[in-house]
Amino acid sequence: MIRQQLKDILKKLFPEENIIIDYVPREKQGDYSTNIAFKIAAQKKMKPYETAQEIASQIHHPMIESISVHKPAFINFTISNDYLLKKLFSEPETINIGKGQKIMIEFVSANPTGPINIASARAAAVGESLVKLLNRTGYEAVSEYYINDRGRQSSLLAESVRQRIGELNGKTAEIPDGGYHGEYIIDLAKEVREKGIEDIEKIREYAIDYFIEGHKRILQEFGVEFNNWIRESSIYEKGYVDDVLALFQEKNLTYVKDGAVWLRTTELGDKEDRVIITSDKRHTYLLLDIAYHFDKMKRQHDRLINIWGPDHQAQIKSLQCGIIAIGYPRDTLEVLIVQQVHLKKAGKLIKMSKRAGAIKTLRELLRQIPKDVVRFFLLMRSNSQHLDFDLDLALKQSDENPVYYVQYAHARIKSIIRKAQEKGIEYNNSFAKDIIKKKEEITLVKIILRFTEVLEDAARNYEPYILTYYLIELARTFHYFYQKLRVISEDEELTRARLALINRTAETIKSGLELLGVSCPERM
Repeated sequence: MIRQQLKDILKKLFPEENIIIDYVPREKQGDYSTNIAFKIAAQKKMKPYETAQEIASQIHHPMIESISVHKPAFINFTISNDYLLKKLFSEPETINIGKGQKIMIEFVSANPTGPINIASARAAAVGESLVKLLNRTGYEAVSEYYINDRGRQSSLLAESVRQRIGELNGKTAEIPDGGYHGEYIIDLAKEVREKGIEDIEKIREYAIDYFIEGHKRILQEFGVEFNNWIRESSIYEKGYVDDVLALFQEKNLTYVKDGAVWLRTTELGDKEDRVIITSDKRHTYLLLDIAYHFDKMKRQHDRLINIWGPDHQAQIKSLQCGIIAIGYPRDTLEVLIVQQVHLKKAGKLIKMSKRAGAIKTLRELLRQIPKDVVRFFLLMRSNSQHLDFDLDLALKQSDENPVYYVQYAHARIKSIIRKAQEKGIEYNNSFAKDIIKKKEEITLVKIILRFTEVLEDAARNYEPYILTYYLIELARTFHYFYQKLRVISEDEELTRARLALINRTAETIKSGLELLGVSCPERM
């Protein structure tokens, strides 16, 4: 990667410094920029601009065509066209920032008490794309769905179903506080009644399995496949709840207060101690979560990533303290908070509620919007930002829709290549590189070569949205190139060179869309 090569060059001059390389905006001079002069000037008590000039004078490398210094003290590098073209048409670069580190990514996991809603769909898109990104960049990443098949929410689900069965039999339904009112519960109740299931535990088991099977089907339709599906009940069966309790006691991390068992999480960095067994002897979610993460680590993962919704933000610190309590470093677990999704139509937000029955589910969305569009739209914002999903834009089959805009670029390239083949024009990467020299061509080359750097950034930051914006920029750069320059012309050598260039563009678009779980059609 060019960016890494520039870092290596500067590292030789400043081995102790953290070198940062940024891209230069298109309207500015240069391709890459560094702010290292500010740091060095502060250390040496020198003027930043003069320091930048001094640093620039020490750098010489064949890939760098020129170096310019811009006030207040930025050093900009322009990469030579010859080097860019040789790099573009050499063997594809591999990325190995993970170095084989084993990572478990858990996402969508929830009490399976209803259909998958839009917020969970966003987590699914982020999680599945992140697994692909990490595997592409040298990690060994796997995905897992954790099924909460025990606890209060599943009990409320069972009672809600039983009340609906009573209603179907002519009685008044008395849905419990915190229970579930949606129409989907009535459909489930009909099925349970038809099967003659009356025992509340059997109702709970059936309801959990009913929703899990539904989740599996719709996630598969959405292009999300989990490596593992694991049940909360299996953690009990393995004895891990008892094991972590024994560990806490050995380390003197528990005490009894008001009849409840507390974990001394304040000793581990939490703002207050946490109850792990209630006064009526119920295990809290925290205890179960710690036992579940104990199970994860027993399966030989180096790091754990959980993708949660914003309503779980307050639980992060306590769980990380639990990770420390069972003997692992705090940074073993990283929790990504994926913010809410707001559906918009005609410029107005659509209200969603899981329990009131006005839910907008993933299934409903996929009946209106193609899967490719849903996946891409859900990945168009940083995890930490709320996402407004514009239904009107999503339904547009034009280049206003960013998904189609990117796919059109790929399909257009494939159309050009087919036309060339029909004319008997063959091409490969063997041509005089100096024939590609137009500004539009070189700009396209530069954007293509950023692909591996974008993948590295997306993987390091756990942010697939970085890739969606890159693909839109790449498509925009190609469309501009195509408007300005003819690919197939009377100049056969130039035609072959431009065919090779756009073919590399198509390969990059396809590779990027595959990582996002979006198809890449050759005809549109």
